[in-house]
Amino acid sequence: MSAAAALGASFLAVLAHPRWWVMALATFLVRGGLLLLLLPLIPLPTTAALANALGPTLVGFVFGGPSASFLLLGGTVVLALLAWFVAAGFLGAILDRALMREAAGEDELEGRWSPMDAGIGRELAVRWLAHVPTGAALAWGAAAFVDATYTELIQPGDPAIPVAVRVILRVPISIGLIVAAWAFGEAVGGVAVRRAASGVGIRRALLDGITGLLRPSGLLVFLVTSLGLIVAVGAGSYAIDFAFEQARMLILGDASTLQQALAVGLLSATWIGTIVLVAIAAAWRATAWTFEVARRQPYRTIGPLSG
Repeated sequence: MSAAAALGASFLAVLAHPRWWVMALATFLVRGGLLLLLLPLIPLPTTAALANALGPTLVGFVFGGPSASFLLLGGTVVLALLAWFVAAGFLGAILDRALMREAAGEDELEGRWSPMDAGIGRELAVRWLAHVPTGAALAWGAAAFVDATYTELIQPGDPAIPVAVRVILRVPISIGLIVAAWAFGEAVGGVAVRRAASGVGIRRALLDGITGLLRPSGLLVFLVTSLGLIVAVGAGSYAIDFAFEQARMLILGDASTLQQALAVGLLSATWIGTIVLVAIAAAWRATAWTFEVARRQPYRTIGPLSG
């Protein structure tokens, strides 16, 4: 089976198994995707509100070093992120394993590969080690992000652009590096987990994850499935934001009850439709990596009978 054929077969397999959509969507949401889907519905704070809330803390950090309030805020954020990281890792690993096992049993793979139980601990270790570059990128970009936030508070940019977007535009290199490191870690971790399920050690699994991503077939899977997920999330978020603004204007205006109900119904339908598209895209990405790893396994043959 060629790489392109495996990619197409994995997509058809996903369409035939709505159960996989649910598992992939749950994995996507617990790993941070929920924030992406809720962001269009959450009103972002204004520059004045951020200045009142964070101004004194950031001023002290920029001019006088970390204060007690800054350390408390930073420590709380770090602990919350660590708790989410561990909980999301465990739940995501369980769901990812279930989806991997079901996808490996598809007829198209002709029984080439049966995932072993590598253990949640090993799978988590592989996933987390694959994201070491992401952690390094976050640590490197943290100071630049704080400086950009402070600069935005004292010298606000275009008020027509959300403040969060203005802060991001001030540090494009840091944000780009973080996104690139995260995408690399997700892809390497996806391949490495499947190699660990083949019985290899953690170090070998990570090396196989890197080489598996960098070979042409791995890059094809990465680019195509990532594009599908980006389109689903991006287009869906834009549609949700548009529907939300229309509903808000009708509800706050003098529109009739019927118009308001239709607007809310359209918003709900848009959000549900986006969730379905994201679920399919996430399931395709996970299944495509399973097909890619499985298709490279040798055919299983029946040995000669003795006697």
